[in-house]
Amino acid sequence: MRRSWAEISRPRLAENLGAIRARLPASTGVIAVVKANAYGHGVGLVAPVLVEEGVEDFAVASLPEARELRRWVHRGRILVLGGCLEGEEDEFRKYRLTAAVYDRRLPGPDVPYEVKIDTGMTRLGIPWGEAADFLASCSPPPEAVFGHFASPEDDPGFSHLQLDRFLEAVRQAESPRHIASSAGLRVAGAFLDRVRVGLALYGVRPVPEMDYLQPVLTWKARVLAVQEVPSGRTVGYGGTFVTQRRSRLAVLSAGYADGYSRAHSNRGRVRIRGQLAPVAGRVSMDLTTVDVTDVPGAAPGDEATLLEGEEGSPISAWALALQTDTIPYEVLTRIGPRVERGGG
Repeated sequence: MRRSWAEISRPRLAENLGAIRARLPASTGVIAVVKANAYGHGVGLVAPVLVEEGVEDFAVASLPEARELRRWVHRGRILVLGGCLEGEEDEFRKYRLTAAVYDRRLPGPDVPYEVKIDTGMTRLGIPWGEAADFLASCSPPPEAVFGHFASPEDDPGFSHLQLDRFLEAVRQAESPRHIASSAGLRVAGAFLDRVRVGLALYGVRPVPEMDYLQPVLTWKARVLAVQEVPSGRTVGYGGTFVTQRRSRLAVLSAGYADGYSRAHSNRGRVRIRGQLAPVAGRVSMDLTTVDVTDVPGAAPGDEATLLEGEEGSPISAWALALQTDTIPYEVLTRIGPRVERGGG
């Protein structure tokens, strides 16, 4: 019997990819961003679906992620966004990886690379005012040049300024270009030769108008025990929850070590037998207690849904993010390795 598991909908993943492609020009390719274990979904589940759907370009953050991804992506390109660090060149050649270059240091013979240009993110990249000269000096030329939007969700003016800077910097370059990530799909003129899609691929809308996307992941845990306690009983570390009536409490097999944030203490909810049950007390490392007094029949062995794969649910990725003052990216990527992944 599984203790905590994430269910991945492969059909929805394929449908999201199809919906994104349908909104792109025929000449614009898709780079599937599968870093951080495919945003917590499980790269071993996600990558085979994308390969079957014809995706040929992937992006990850680091060499270890690229090595793992190559188990499922045998022929496609894998861009390592964190670059090729000194001493990693042989493995880049072995696994046929493409390195991001962001500091003017080319990765060495026989290691393909793409050049990242900083247009205002002020993170990694060749400054846009210096990029044209650097690109002219590159030999062999890069496989592509790319940038990254800082705030496409809520600052279209700055996004268009970044796009203008990028296009000017690469005006003389003959390499393919990409700058749009998931939220960047809303920036007019930003599709270029490729787009990088991460969050949108997994069906979590980076902006409300992307209502054609469907969340791919549902996260569940097992009810380990149910007990009845009298009114006035303290619950959990620190006794931060006190029962106000005779209550039934269920203990779930997931905690903050699995990625269910401690910030859900005394304010999160889970779904058991179709009903929402509030978190009672502090979320522990391995366990979470919820009040099931109003959930008839709740019993050990029941499934408790921690995160629902439905947009608009009170326990969707967006809802959990707002409750804990973060973003859906963090909610998804902190789902830990103890959580089994599966699906159909």
